[in-house]
Amino acid sequence: MVVKSPEPHHFPHNTLDIIKKTNAVKLTKKYAFQADPFIIARNNKLYIFYEAFNFITSRGTLRCRTLNESLAEIDDVKLEGFDDLHCHLSFPFIFYINDKLFMIPESSERREVILFELTEFPARWKKVRTLISGSALTDNVLLSINEKYYLCSTDMADNLVIHTASDLAEPWQQISPELEVCNHHPRGAGAPHYIDNKIYIVTQECLPGEYGKSVYIKALQKLTAQHYEESLVDQLSASVNNSDGIHTLNFSSDVIIYDTKHLAFSLLSPFKKIAYKLITRRRNRRFSSA
Repeated sequence: MVVKSPEPHHFPHNTLDIIKKTNAVKLTKKYAFQADPFIIARNNKLYIFYEAFNFITSRGTLRCRTLNESLAEIDDVKLEGFDDLHCHLSFPFIFYINDKLFMIPESSERREVILFELTEFPARWKKVRTLISGSALTDNVLLSINEKYYLCSTDMADNLVIHTASDLAEPWQQISPELEVCNHHPRGAGAPHYIDNKIYIVTQECLPGEYGKSVYIKALQKLTAQHYEESLVDQLSASVNNSDGIHTLNFSSDVIIYDTKHLAFSLLSPFKKIAYKLITRRRNRRFSSA
């Protein structure tokens, strides 16, 4: 869902008000699921990087949908440079360092966290290095605090996992700071934002057997090797558009984007779930034995 703000957007203070009172544009559904949108505004166009899920292969691929100033869709391309991973990909977390654009997608099936760099905007990317191996981590978000990098992820049980390094090219070390949290929903739901000397993060509400019920906006009060502290600022619930869930929230200067899900009964649903479990189980066995 894409919302063009009719007034200045001051995250997080009026974010929910804008979403609630502004008509959202729904992107054309081209794939079984379209999720995890991250955006870049460039040359009067909006580039939406997202996961496109295919039930036949039971895995997501990464794509970029391009919109013009009127939010009309003008292009949709598959991102290049990721096919060699042979795994489900999602959550294309993008960020700039020294004017270079990087991405850390979720590749938990491979039990790796991998850094990619853009070579030709928006579709061509190259692998830079594997940051972390041996762990299945989801929805990785990179933070830069006091000249150190922190990679916040969740394991398959939705526990917060944090790694740190002084440079992207250096070895990453897992840390276990004392946690002072506002709730037990740490899974990433979008990019962090540094505003007025404050750091804001977004996480998704995950329930047993279900993730992406709503999105929490939090202020990150402190993050060191010894201590992690956050406080709740607001919550974007599925009631904002009468859906069954929301699990990603991002924005540019005047556009807010979020994904949403609607649960619908289908006679094929049980067979799709069985096929998905069989295919993903086979992939997981292959990566586990590699």
